[in-house]
Amino acid sequence: MAQADRTRIPATLDDPEKLAFWTIDEFVLLIGGFMLGILLGRFVEGILLGFAAVFAIKKFKRGESLRALRHAAYWVLPSGLFGLQATLPSHKRDLAG
Repeated sequence: MAQADRTRIPATLDDPEKLAFWTIDEFVLLIGGFMLGILLGRFVEGILLGFAAVFAIKKFKRGESLRALRHAAYWVLPSGLFGLQATLPSHKRDLAG
């Protein structure tokens, strides 16, 4: 029974390994922003950049950012880039009706 107490059985086998609260790739982005802030002499901005990158990759992993990115790209990028025939160009902002 002592061996069973020390053995950790994960709830699912597909759980990624974590460092503190973040997965490995999120942790690398957080530390990357932190290090970039140190190198550029902007410590607070680097930390904010790291947390923003972690937030973005978490949304990307959930699949939400692809739709949001597509919508943002429609409004920001040139209209001929996507070749959409069913939608109006994004620079035409007047509503009909």
